[in-house]
Amino acid sequence: MTQPPGSGLTRELLRLLQPPMRRRGRLLSERIAPALAEVGRTHRGRPAEEVFTALSEVVTAAGGTPDTRALREFAGQIEAGQNPFA
Repeated sequence: MTQPPGSGLTRELLRLLQPPMRRRGRLLSERIAPALAEVGRTHRGRPAEEVFTALSEVVTAAGGTPDTRALREFAGQIEAGQNPFA
């Protein structure tokens, strides 16, 4: 499924407009979001298995337990040239 043009910009603007929340900043997903977006940018078009490994390493390095099903889905999107974290 493709995203409408500008949806990344819209999401980023909405994120910036949200009031800062200390609790949210402590969430693993919030802490690793920039690193996941970087993997999406740098691994675009690479084999899904390679992307999956890079995504797993980001989650593990931050002390999390990778959700293999979700990461494989994201890896497939990145292999197809999309960045679900952008």
